[in-house]
Amino acid sequence: MKQTFVIGAALLAGFVGGAIGTRVVPFRQQPSPAQVIRARRFELVDEAGQTISYWGIDKLQDAVLVFGSHWPIPPTGGSARPGRSPSGLSDLENQRVAIGVIDDSPFVTLRGADGKTRVRLLLSMYGKPVLLMEDETGPRVLLGVEQSDTPGPGDNDWSLAFGPERARIGMYTEKHGGQTYVRGSFAVHKDKVKYPYGQPK
Repeated sequence: MKQTFVIGAALLAGFVGGAIGTRVVPFRQQPSPAQVIRARRFELVDEAGQTISYWGIDKLQDAVLVFGSHWPIPPTGGSARPGRSPSGLSDLENQRVAIGVIDDSPFVTLRGADGKTRVRLLLSMYGKPVLLMEDETGPRVLLGVEQSDTPGPGDNDWSLAFGPERARIGMYTEKHGGQTYVRGSFAVHKDKVKYPYGQPK
């Protein structure tokens, strides 16, 4: 009887000790999270190991967050990118979305499947916004401040312009007697232009 009691007590003690150990030991051994992580580049890769996004310094030495195309591998197998060979995001034409800073000026760029810019939003070096929209032939719509031939903080002409110089609505500044005034403007070019115009980028 005494032997049975000793065995039972040992089993109970082992159970209690194991239960406490599973709760206390991992808590004590869990490493504290790093407060600062330093790196030159962070990359996101797909199932095939191809980089589809990165956050870091690009080849122009600008800080950017970049996203490329991603074609998931079909459940039945086959190519992840049918008819296309994967290529690096270091080339601008392979970047579908780029968010970054150039010379202290932030920007957002969206590119089409052909690698050409479709939308670009940026701040000038003087902190004034510009939104540019393009198609496969080049710039089509510009909204924002218009910089002069010698850009400066005094540029305050704003417009909505349609390329290639077919229509424009906006406002411009002029000075009289030491005072600065704003005037509205509206213009439509009467001549037609063959489309597509110019040379594709």
